Amino acid sequence: MTENLAERLEAMDKRFLRDLVDAFQVIAAEYSGEAKEVVQNIAYSCYLEEALAADNPVRLAELEALREARD
Repeated sequence: MTENLAERLEAMDKRFLRDLVDAFQVIAAEYSGEAKEVVQNIAYSCYLEEALAADNPVRLAELEALREARD
């Protein structure tokens, strides 16, 4: 199910996807505990920043380095 959701999100218009990714942080403030963490990590879990940076190899390299440091 998560893979299907990620594919659908990545296929969205890039401007809308940027707004959506930014909105997750705002929405997460309305939650607490594990639910807050899940909402905050949606963009990370679904590789949405990478989808937004698909045409920017420098940004993709930065995101990969951040992901490696986080994991």
